[in-house]
Amino acid sequence: MLRERHPLVAISSRDPDRRKRLQTKFPESTILDDYTQIIEPADTIFITTSDSAIKDICNNIKWQAHHSVIHCSGALTLDVLASARNAGASTAGFHPLQTFPYHDAGWLFEGASFAIDTQDEILKRWLENLVTNLNGNHFAIEGKTAHAAYHASAVLACGLLAGLVGISAELWKAADIDRTRALELLSPILKSTIEAITDDGIPEAISGPYVRGDIQTIKTHLETTNNTNPDISRAYAALALAQLPIANEKGNLDPSTLNEIRKTLTDHLESL
Repeated sequence: MLRERHPLVAISSRDPDRRKRLQTKFPESTILDDYTQIIEPADTIFITTSDSAIKDICNNIKWQAHHSVIHCSGALTLDVLASARNAGASTAGFHPLQTFPYHDAGWLFEGASFAIDTQDEILKRWLENLVTNLNGNHFAIEGKTAHAAYHASAVLACGLLAGLVGISAELWKAADIDRTRALELLSPILKSTIEAITDDGIPEAISGPYVRGDIQTIKTHLETTNNTNPDISRAYAALALAQLPIANEKGNLDPSTLNEIRKTLTDHLESL
């Protein structure tokens, strides 16, 4: 059971510079270089490493029944914490649906959403209360397929979205405008798009040739992107094809136009 008192905080990091920063930021905490010793001062342990390291780290610690072990991977199930569960510890997955692109971005936890995966009701309530204290939202997720699909969605909405904006800016080289300047010029349309998605939802926020049925414009895009960079052209066509059913929800396309757009995109992808 989680102790009903102010927790003693212990943090482990192999990076000496990070340990110094953590000690400065959390002067009352215990900072350790050996993560296997984290169980001595702590009852509730968050494993916040890369996904590939979680299972090995969990397996290298001698857990006890009073421990609560929580991994912070969105893609992985509770199976990676099997050694802790087998030792009698409570286990959970707790993934913040947020990006932390730089140091000292802890304030981004405020208002974020969190995926919770646990079979332990006491630990579940404790994590839900933690989210409430952060003014956030929480939701349950369970199972390998659900985790993988959810995390793929998060990557599409964050890392790949940022990459998409990057390759969008790369196309401006054809106009002798570098990526940095292009990003500055794209900023207003990016902000208005996010606002439209937030305020109006999907498909209302989708605009452009795929909801208007401008086939010739689409063909020009495919030709130009292919001449500029075939990889970008492939990404453009694949993304356009994948989102076509959603764009069609706006009801502007007749079946003939929709089929022609789909064939144009499919033929282009097959030609690359």
